[in-house]
Amino acid sequence: MEDLKSLYLRIENPMDNKIKWNKLLNIYSASFDFEDFYSRVTKKDKKDTALMFDNEDKKTFCLIMWSIWKNKVLSFSEDNLRELVENKKFDYDIYDVISKVRNLESIKTYSDLQQVLTDANINKYFSELFDDYNHQVFVFSDFDTRSNLSYNTIFTINIDAIKLYKILKIYINECIKREMPYYIKFNEYGNRVLVNFYTTIENFKKNEEILKIIKKENYMYFHSNYDLLSGNLDDAISLRNKDIFNTYQYVKERSLIFFKSFDSVTYEYVVTHYNTLVSYKDGRMNIIEYLATYVMEKVIGQMVDNTIKSTQDYFYIANSEDLLNLKKYIKDKLVLNMRDILKERLYLKPAKTEIPLKLNDNKTIKIPVETILCGIRNLTMTLVSKDSSIEKSYRIRIKNECQFYGVDYDKFCLDSGFVKKLFYNKRIYDHYQKEIQEIHSDIKKVETLENLISSEIDEETRTKIYDSMNELNKIFNVEEGQ
Repeated sequence: MEDLKSLYLRIENPMDNKIKWNKLLNIYSASFDFEDFYSRVTKKDKKDTALMFDNEDKKTFCLIMWSIWKNKVLSFSEDNLRELVENKKFDYDIYDVISKVRNLESIKTYSDLQQVLTDANINKYFSELFDDYNHQVFVFSDFDTRSNLSYNTIFTINIDAIKLYKILKIYINECIKREMPYYIKFNEYGNRVLVNFYTTIENFKKNEEILKIIKKENYMYFHSNYDLLSGNLDDAISLRNKDIFNTYQYVKERSLIFFKSFDSVTYEYVVTHYNTLVSYKDGRMNIIEYLATYVMEKVIGQMVDNTIKSTQDYFYIANSEDLLNLKKYIKDKLVLNMRDILKERLYLKPAKTEIPLKLNDNKTIKIPVETILCGIRNLTMTLVSKDSSIEKSYRIRIKNECQFYGVDYDKFCLDSGFVKKLFYNKRIYDHYQKEIQEIHSDIKKVETLENLISSEIDEETRTKIYDSMNELNKIFNVEEGQ
């Protein structure tokens, strides 16, 4: 357990990584709404889509996986198979597959393996240990690995594709030596590959040890891994935890925590610092004038786009005195009304998409709420550079949001429930469980006695009551007859 506590302390909180933190702030400042923020956070850097791994290494790896698979298939007893089929883990065709595999000659070349895998049934079961579809690859240690819901931690490394399959071979050999299951997932594209290793709390430490061994022997092929929402154990190994079937939920929850925290703090700061001077398009102005200018330009831009029919129309509208006058008029109206608009706490009203702005007795225009919020978000980096207390406020708000979403604030890449399990003390827990079971047993005895007393008393019932009373006396250390 102390090893796990030590490992926990070494996990980097993604928020403490200045590169990740600043990138998140920059992404937020340029985001139109949450969906835009989420897509930018999850967007991967554009990679060369060429397949850069060593094909001969892959062929050797496939033969190794075949050998592992074959040994497992042929090791099933009749009772094992019957149980697996009855529980619908296997179909009845598994019997036919085993018969065919048992009669196969030893497979020594990749071309021989390919020929064998043309058998649809054999290929179906082989893919439960090695699944390669459109260069998205899954590697499993056993037939039930894919559906094992206890896999809740993901270690990730960033390695040169050319050494991909040699490193996987080392990893699997180490797992086999430690009698540890494995679950690996990656895409083969590009000259560098992010490889995900899924594990359980029980094997949390073992996985880290294996990856450190591999890195030590192949350090020149490892590269920095700066996934924004993962915590780094070092520059090349990162981790996160979540049910493997809910990776989307993991990313969305954490993206929401950041976005909502940034939104609320930045908005509240703007509302209480109207007179702060900011730079915008070679000019300096206070926040109210900036927001009025920003929103006016977006609104006018939309009006022009909706009006023009040709390049000539655009030139005429964009350079007309009427348009210049309209820009000034709308901006002045926004300056007068911006304080009242902001008092509505727009970031808390997702259902409100537009705000009416009355220009005169005859004309009202609608201002998109997200346009105002975008103008505020665009101020983020400027305000942070002016007042360092804003970042502290971000972190306080993030901490509150973490509690709501069940995320461990100290290690943002982990769930709070997972951390409790990580530090779970088996001795204390088992003692507690034993006490609970004894209490439940005592309660059941009392309920049985109550039922007997409420029933008609006969000699048999009287004997049962007497025996139950003796049991209760023992519970409370009362001598029989007292």
